[in-house]
Amino acid sequence: MKINPENFVVDEKLCLNYKVFFISGNDENYIYALKDLLVKSFSNKGFIKKNITNESDMAPDLFKAEKKYVYVCEKYIGDNSVEEINKSGDVLIYYEKSSAKNKPVKQLFSSSKDGVLLDCYELDQSKKTNIVNAFIKKHNLVFEKNIYWLLLDLLDNKFPILIKELDKVLLLDNKNDIDELGSALSVSRSIDASKFFFKIHLSRSNIAPLLNSSVNSLADFYSYFSYFKIYSLLLFGSKNKTELERKIPKYLFKEKQGLLGLFESLSENKKKLLSSLMLKTEKLVRKNPSLYKSLFFRFVLNYKKIIS
Repeated sequence: MKINPENFVVDEKLCLNYKVFFISGNDENYIYALKDLLVKSFSNKGFIKKNITNESDMAPDLFKAEKKYVYVCEKYIGDNSVEEINKSGDVLIYYEKSSAKNKPVKQLFSSSKDGVLLDCYELDQSKKTNIVNAFIKKHNLVFEKNIYWLLLDLLDNKFPILIKELDKVLLLDNKNDIDELGSALSVSRSIDASKFFFKIHLSRSNIAPLLNSSVNSLADFYSYFSYFKIYSLLLFGSKNKTELERKIPKYLFKEKQGLLGLFESLSENKKKLLSSLMLKTEKLVRKNPSLYKSLFFRFVLNYKKIIS
């Protein structure tokens, strides 16, 4: 059967209900981290970890039959091993990055009643939210609403990094302090210039600290502003969604759906308003370069207002 790996992160005891696992996907670090999490859960229940490379390594310990093992293998070693595990009190964990070669194995586990398939990919917002909510519940934490949403936004989408970041958050004296939170996550609340455009959906209270920490020089202004122009022109210059989809750069694969959704919501009037706003802002900054920060802040909020 196929189960979301996040289910085992949220409830570490869940793995005790199963005996054979195949951990795969395209995020190798997530695969390794989940493997370690499962092994730890079984070890806490008295299982002994044993790395294996073939079925012969699973020969029973004749002298200490009371021992229970959690066998760990870097690749699928055959159906016989699964059958043997199902007859015993042991556990078997395979882990391997997705490939054309192991596709049949993944299909086998996906349709199996005894084996569990766990596909590890970069976390989307929904999966990240589930993990964070479970973390908050586990540690009886209380976050202010704006801090909670800011935390979700700042946490990394890669599982191993996210877990380490949550551990840092746990050590904070005041978890609702924006400066402490930004410092703990080593981001100082700044956002890469090429991705700031996609934070436009944040509330004013959440976007304000990101703006303050991101644009601290005239060069910063032009860097961030240029991406607003690039993405806006990409939207304005596309006749339909198909054309836009073809134009979207590959490095924006995660933001692709957001751009397509924004394109559908833009009327001709909104396009004119946005064009006028960008032209006006650029002229104002050229005349008053020392006001770059306040002008950028006003620009972002007006841009947000037009597209909402």
